[in-house]
Parts: sequence; structure tokens; C-alpha cells
Amino acid sequence: MKWLKQKFSNMRAALSVKTHQKPRITIIMMMLFINVIILIIAAIIALVIDEQFNSFIEAFALGSVTWLLAPNAILEIENPQTLFLAVSVLLIGIILFSGTIIALITNALKDYFEKKQSGSGKVYLQNHILILNYNNKVPELISDLLHVKGKHITVLVLADVNKHYVEQKVRSAMMAKNISKEKLKQFNVLIKPGDPLNKGELSDSALTKSQSVIIMNDQSFERSKGPLGSGDLNIIKTLLAVGQVDLPKQLNIVCEIKRFETKEKIMNLQTKINTLKDKALIPICFDRRLGQIMAQTLMKKYTEDVYLSLFSFKGASIYPVDDASFDNIITHHPSAVPLERFDDAVFVLSDSHKHAHQTVTESIKPAQTLTLHPLKQKESLTVVIVGNNNKRPFIQNAFDNYKTLHGSEFKTTHIDHDALDDFLDNQDTRENTNMLLLSDERVHENMMDADVINSLIKIKQRDHTNIHIIAELLDPKNDTLIKELEIENTIISNKIVSLLLGNFALYPRTERFFDDLLTISPYGKNTDDKALHIDKADAIINEAFPLSFASIKTFTNVLYESSSHTLMPIGIIQNDTVKLFEGALHDAPFEIKNTDMLILYKL
Repeated sequence: MKWLKQKFSNMRAALSVKTHQKPRITIIMMMLFINVIILIIAAIIALVIDEQFNSFIEAFALGSVTWLLAPNAILEIENPQTLFLAVSVLLIGIILFSGTIIALITNALKDYFEKKQSGSGKVYLQNHILILNYNNKVPELISDLLHVKGKHITVLVLADVNKHYVEQKVRSAMMAKNISKEKLKQFNVLIKPGDPLNKGELSDSALTKSQSVIIMNDQSFERSKGPLGSGDLNIIKTLLAVGQVDLPKQLNIVCEIKRFETKEKIMNLQTKINTLKDKALIPICFDRRLGQIMAQTLMKKYTEDVYLSLFSFKGASIYPVDDASFDNIITHHPSAVPLERFDDAVFVLSDSHKHAHQTVTESIKPAQTLTLHPLKQKESLTVVIVGNNNKRPFIQNAFDNYKTLHGSEFKTTHIDHDALDDFLDNQDTRENTNMLLLSDERVHENMMDADVINSLIKIKQRDHTNIHIIAELLDPKNDTLIKELEIENTIISNKIVSLLLGNFALYPRTERFFDDLLTISPYGKNTDDKALHIDKADAIINEAFPLSFASIKTFTNVLYESSSHTLMPIGIIQNDTVKLFEGALHDAPFEIKNTDMLILYKL
């Protein structure tokens, strides 16, 4: 008896395990087993009570099974006992089998709809952009991809987030772009809650079919004093998780890191992981990039606006043209301005990758020359940096390099936001001062940019007209809120980062170009080549104004030749509006006034 109880207990335990592992299949198999037992018992009873059945096989096939599968057969039964048995078999079958199957199908459909609504489950995509982890830069990143021309964009976000919250943030960012309905139809965004460190979640996100992977720093507001911050540590962990998957040959991986030292760690890691060795892996310290942009914006107005235009897909941007020469693009590409050559590609300014490759048979050659003034690059600035974040050391480093290169004079002071009142009390109202307000990255999202806005109010209350303010903002929405405060420049950090991420994800080779462009460092004979220069037209060109040219393309070629191949114009600033050269550059006449400002790229 004990042996029988133990056997029953073991069977029940095994059944319980199977039920938890595969509940639907186990329940269906149990119901089938029970129904077969019932049909066997009914066949035995039918063989006993009804003389028309001559064998068990006949009673089972023509009796119990027929009654269950063909209910109309019971209408032909004359024996009352057999009729009662047939009705009993039919009712039990309906309750145990058909009812169970209907319940399981209903439950499966419910689970399916819930999975789709929550974003869980496997997603079947290809050639999409996969974003791993989430921070407040992601909505702006996704919305800027709306401006990509000639590409059908699909974005999937895999992160431990609330799906509906992220969808609302992305929708708000996209609506602010004022994009046409036709363009929105070509753009798909999916939010999938899950853990990017989980190999199964990565597989369910169609990682092996994606064209680009962007790994976001999910601890963007945390500053740790250890050798590796938790945000960068999570980047490395996510990269290791990605490396466990059999990745496609052509895959771009962009990582947002907080510390410049992490880049070397990631590049060393790439050499150790076979699946990552041949991939375009780009770890970017965006705080370094932002510090460089802020320093250049302090030195020259409009610099940030130019960079925003270059980084965005909305207008002209940077595209690689393979197997082309610099001179050939100058003379035969009417919609492209060549800027730099790396390896087998020339990087050009154009409004789309398609137009960058357009050619014409006739040569576009300069028909005149210009006399140019020497470039004025020496600066003399008094800068007060208010607040502190990870970008401040890079700002100071950029100043130091510029001072070394051009003999500039920078008087820099650093104070906290809390010390601003005392500084303003002692400020010499006759001295022109450039003031940079840095935003605290460590605060909660609801308090983002609060310190900058509070300091702006303090400055405006004092009415210090000699202070030229440049404010860093983290949330792009705050830019419109402070327009009335008459600020010299606002630098929207998260917007710049998101634009660069989109560029590197779709065109990873542009990272090298932008690295040279943003970095203030000497090339050749102690000169900062591969950099922007912005100045008034009459400070650059020693000619009588206005100047007329057959086209923008003609002007770019004329200035390039007149500068002995050291300068290339990429845009113009008219009425405080930055206009990078884009579109059909050889179709219409072009005029420059002495009050216009030219945007030059130093070759």
C-alpha cells in the first residue's frame, strides 16, 4: 500500500512539474487521456448492455467514439440503456474536452493580445535601428530620424521601462517636429520592455537582423568617483551581452559613454570578442564633445547653430562618397561640397546621401579669383562658468588648446550657482563678460534645468547689460520657455547628443570627420586645421561688395582656389539665420553682402 501511495505521489509531482513548465500542452494531453479512458469504459459498458456490438473494437469505434464525434448518431439508438450511455459520453466529452479546448484557446488569445499591448514576445524585424537602454535623450534621437531622406526607418527600443510612458514621450517629441503625415507613415517606432542584458530578450528584438545598435547610458545623471561609473559599467555589460549573439557582418554599434577613459576599455574589449572584431564599434564621450562645442560657442557666436544644422538630417549634413576624388566632387558634383578625405571616401556636405552622389558631365570651374584677408583667429575673452558638471574640464581643455594655437587670452572664473548673487554684487558693470550657465545632470527629470533658469532670473533682475549669457539646457522643451530672456545662445545638450547618435548609427564613418572637426588641436605646423571659422564677409574677402556669383557651387570653388586650397565655404548667416549650402547648388545666382557672415571649413 505504501508503495502504491509513493508511486501516486511521484506521478502527481511529475505532473505538477509538467503543468508548470508547459501548462497548455499538459492540460490538453490530460484531457485527451481522460477522454480516451472514458471512451474505453463506455465501450466496455456498451458491449455488455447492447447485443448489436460483437466486439470491443466495434463498441469503441462504432459506439463511444461515434457518439462523441458525431452527436446525430445518438438519434438512431433504440436501446434506452445505450441511449443514456451515449448521451452521458457526449455530455462528458463536451464538458471535459471541447470546453477545455475553448477555454485554452480563449486564454491563449488573451495572452497574445496582452503581449502585443505590453510589447513583450518575439518581434520579427529587419534592417531596423535597435536602441538598448533608455534615458531622456531617446525621444529626441528618435524624432530627429524623421528627417532622414530616402530611407524607411524602423526603430525598436529595448529597455526596462513603462511602454506607455516612453510612447508618450516619443510621440510628444515627434509632434514637435511638425512632420507631414506621409513621412510619419514611413516611420515605425516600437517600444519593447525588457532587459538588454538578457540574451533571450536581445534575440526577441531581432538583434541579428538589425542594421545599427545604439547602447544608451541609462545612468546619465550619476557621477561616481570610482574607476568606472555605473552607467559606463552597464554599457560594457550590455556590449558583452550583445557579443554573445551571432551578429551580422554589417552592423554599426554606437555606445554613449560618460568617461573618456571608458573608450579605451571598450576598444580593447572589442579585440577580445570574436563577434565584435569586425563591427563598426563607436564609443563616444559626449560630455567631451559638448564641452568642445560650448567652448567654441563662447568664442564665436552661431557656432552651436552651425553644429546643430550639421548634425541634423533636416538640412545639409555630412555624407561619405566612396571611390571619388576631391577635385572630381568640386567640378562634377553639383549638390555636394567636399570637405575631407579619409581612406577611399570623400566626406561632403549635402542635403542627402543620394544627392551627394549626383554628377554632371560639364565641369563647374571658377571663372574669377578673390583677394582674401588673413583669418583673424586670436580671441580675447573673459569667461565666467557658473555651475559644474562633467563637461567643464573639457571646456577648459579646449580653451587651453586654443590659447596655445592662436595666442588668445582667456580669463576664466568658476563659481557655483549659489554664489551667483555675490558675484553679481561685485561685478564691474563696465567689463564685458561671457557667462556660461551649466545645468546639473544629477537631478530628477522634473527638476531638469532648474538651476540654470533660477540663475537667469537673478541676472535679468540685476539688468547687467554687459553680461553675454550662454545657457546649457538638458530638456529641449525649456528652450522655448526662456526665449524672452534674451540669451545670447542656448546649448541644448541632450539634443546635440541625440543628433550625433543618429548620425553615427546610420553613417558610422562620419564619426572620424566630426571628431576632427570638434577637437581643437594642432595639425601640421601648429595650426588648427579641420575646424570651423565664422566671420563677417568683409573681414574674410578683400573686395567691393556686394559680390555676385553664377551659383553657390561657383562661389565655393572660387573661394577654395583663392585660398590656395585651405578654405571651403559651407554656409552663410543672414539676418541671424544659419543657412548651410544644400540642394541644387549650381542652379541659381548667388550674392554676398558685406554684412553677411560666412561659415568656412579650414582644410
